[in-house]
Amino acid sequence: MTDIGGLDGPALAEMLRGVDLGEIEPEQFAQLVATVTPAQLKMITDDPQLREIVLGEIFGRMSKHLRQQRARDLNAVIRWRLTGGSGPDGYDRYETIISGGTCTVSREPSDRKPRVTITISPADFIRVITHQATAATLFVTGKIKVKGDLAFAAGLTGYFDLPRAS
Repeated sequence: MTDIGGLDGPALAEMLRGVDLGEIEPEQFAQLVATVTPAQLKMITDDPQLREIVLGEIFGRMSKHLRQQRARDLNAVIRWRLTGGSGPDGYDRYETIISGGTCTVSREPSDRKPRVTITISPADFIRVITHQATAATLFVTGKIKVKGDLAFAAGLTGYFDLPRAS
């Protein structure tokens, strides 16, 4: 992976547009996130094209990272509202359904009632899933808002094998 710590915003954006994130291993992605500055991460998530690519890849991989045994008896709908999005209300929305040890993700909400709705910035979401921040700290500081089952939301990351930077 190229050292990106010294790249300015436009150079970083250009580099990322040329990368197929589908070819990057989760640990490499986590390492990439660990090396960018907060300003660089915000620049990535503020760019509509890069935001769509990065979030699409993350949500598209959720089913692969689900701990199936742990989630085998779980039946839950999680709605994600990512701030600063292109939706009519300013959010990018995703819905994760975990049921019977499987995980499906959609951009369209189902008619099922969510167990929890989580509102977070995409930069903070990326930091949480790559172990660069904790959901608990972000919750206490008001950077994550949770509607619904707070205890379930607090343990949500435990249902997934999240990548770590080496």
